[in-house]
Amino acid sequence: MSLAVLDRPAAPVPARTHRLTDPATWQATLRGPLPCTVVFAATAAVLAAGWVPVVDRLLTGAGVAVAVATSATAWAVRRSRASLRSLAVPAAHLVAVALLYAGTASATMLFLLLGPLLVLSSHPTRAGVPIAAGGTAVVLLVPELMGTAFAAAHPPAGALLLGPLAVAVGSLAVHEDKRRVIAQAGDIARLQREQSALLEQVRSRADELDTASRILAARAQTMTSVIDAVTQQSIIGTDRDGTIRVWNPGAERMLGLLRPDVVRKRSILEFHEPDELAAAAESIGSTTPLEALVHAARVEGSDVRDWTYVAADGSHRTVSVAITPRSDDRGVHAGWNFVGTDMTETRATQRMKDQFVSLISHELRTPLSSILGYLELVMDDEESPLTEEQRQYLSTVERNAQRLLRLVGDLLFTAQVESGRFTLQPADVDLAGVVRAAEETARVAAANAGVEIVVDVPADGLVVSGDAVRLGQACDNLVSNAVKFTPGGGQVRLSLQRSWQTADGEVVAEQRPGAVPVALLSVADTGMGIPAGEQGQLFTRFFRSSTAQRNAVPGVGLGLTITKAITTAHGGSLDLVSAEGQGTTFTMALPLGPAA
Repeated sequence: MSLAVLDRPAAPVPARTHRLTDPATWQATLRGPLPCTVVFAATAAVLAAGWVPVVDRLLTGAGVAVAVATSATAWAVRRSRASLRSLAVPAAHLVAVALLYAGTASATMLFLLLGPLLVLSSHPTRAGVPIAAGGTAVVLLVPELMGTAFAAAHPPAGALLLGPLAVAVGSLAVHEDKRRVIAQAGDIARLQREQSALLEQVRSRADELDTASRILAARAQTMTSVIDAVTQQSIIGTDRDGTIRVWNPGAERMLGLLRPDVVRKRSILEFHEPDELAAAAESIGSTTPLEALVHAARVEGSDVRDWTYVAADGSHRTVSVAITPRSDDRGVHAGWNFVGTDMTETRATQRMKDQFVSLISHELRTPLSSILGYLELVMDDEESPLTEEQRQYLSTVERNAQRLLRLVGDLLFTAQVESGRFTLQPADVDLAGVVRAAEETARVAAANAGVEIVVDVPADGLVVSGDAVRLGQACDNLVSNAVKFTPGGGQVRLSLQRSWQTADGEVVAEQRPGAVPVALLSVADTGMGIPAGEQGQLFTRFFRSSTAQRNAVPGVGLGLTITKAITTAHGGSLDLVSAEGQGTTFTMALPLGPAA
């Protein structure tokens, strides 16, 4: 699997700009005191050179002095934030221009208005506009105030009106343009900050994507390694149409084809027995073999059953296949997973075992019945009475023959359960009577072993619907087991009560919403107990616990298997709680309703 990782944008590297060529440096310089200082210095030089005549040295000197003092003040406070909003410096410059105009009576000095007017019109507030217009008017009125000395420089009346008006309009226009420029500069700065934030987010997301991609690649590699490590089971993954996309070494070994010969080239249906798929499709009314194959998994979420696989060499294998749906990373159904375990030999062994059990059972039952029949004739023959010793010998033969007959019956019963031919004869059964009968049957064996049996059942009985013979058989098995596994001096307690079973299988003493009534039969002993690791196998045919083997307890391991089958057939449940060396409690819960 290959994954592409997006290229991340490189972090912006600020350009190295020389201070003299930096636009910000020039803008700060033009907004500072340098321009006016240069202009007034040039004015002083022009005046000193006599290029502009001086009418009144006192006013001219005062104008130069005001200009110098104002420029010096501007330089002194140039780094102060308050100075940027101050109107005093440009207003003082207007005063200096007025004094110079008055001292020289030359219209040339009016050019000096440009500097302070530009500063006033560029002020952050509009307060600079009226000061610029008013200052211009005052400067233009200097000839009027000085009288005949300014006769040559006396401006026309229209200039006194148009000058301040033009300054006011121009200053206002400059002010608005500057406000727009400042607003745009603010927007640009904000966008630059947002761009930087977005770039940082992109880098962060790229890092997260890189990490997630690496994790995904590692997980995919781990999953591939796990699948490839499975060699005893076939793991086949398909798309929704059944085309094979995953084919592990176990599938190669089971079906005889290598991965390159199968993936994206073959369908899962090609490895199934066609007649079997057709029969499955017919049973569910499906029109396609694939739907028949995955129908149960589609409905239930998963399905485990035996299917017949056809290998590349044409051989047939019985495979237990677990089918589950597969989804993509968006949760959309993408196909199916088939995990198969080769059960060919296991199923063949089971069939042979069942056939053997059934055959032996039938072959033994007939001679045993004959033996018991002839024993009964001999022992009841009044014409040829037996001696006490002979009767004792024949009674032993009869007991062992009966024991063998019961064993044969158990074998036949387990064969019926395995083949699904186990049926019940339902009727109303007093379970209290069944318990008392089981106690009576086991009473002699318990007395011989020194085991006490305690019975606690309702006096008025407890009726369930079921097969009386089978329920009696199940109860006898539980009681006889308890007696056999309890050493002398121990106790076996039989209790029966009406209880309630919730939907999750919990049995409670009081009624709850959704709970159903059940008859609860408990058989508890103080015997050997069962090791925790063996309790899961206790209901398996012919299983004998290690405690039974160590203590040489007689039996063949069929009693609990039969009891479990009878309980399940009645729609009930059989549970156990056991601790080695402390005893065992079997609990049978049967519904108080029609038999299953």
